[in-house]
Amino acid sequence: MTTGTIARDEQQAKRKLEMEEKILRYFQNKEIANERKEENKLLFEEIEQFFEEMEEEELVYQLPNGEYAVLTKKATVREVLDKEALAHELLIAKDELKTPFDFSMLTSQGKLTPDMISRHTSTVTDIRVKLSKRKTKPRKRKSDASMHAGH
Repeated sequence: MTTGTIARDEQQAKRKLEMEEKILRYFQNKEIANERKEENKLLFEEIEQFFEEMEEEELVYQLPNGEYAVLTKKATVREVLDKEALAHELLIAKDELKTPFDFSMLTSQGKLTPDMISRHTSTVTDIRVKLSKRKTKPRKRKSDASMHAGH
């Protein structure tokens, strides 16, 4: 073996060791990140529960860095189709109502009508708590200001 071969082998061994170290750190960091995500999930659930017990629609906290944490309640309204009930009315398996193609075929065959869709569609309102960070302090919303004006 020549000195050049030995040096090259040592360099390859060193690079392999560096690579193993980086891989190990990568997975350690991933584990820490997952632990933090889990902790934040639990913290958010506690924040959400506490906020829902309050009468407020919005809370603003100034953070130590000068930014603002904004906690709000947001209602989302969506239409939900009860595919199970629709399938029952059509006397078919729920599996036969999966894709837009399934709906168009049943419609073209005259088996499915807009009225049937309307009968099995309901409106669902979800109230979600949202926590965000802003650089500037948010202004009071008009609806909030007018609600508090009467007090």
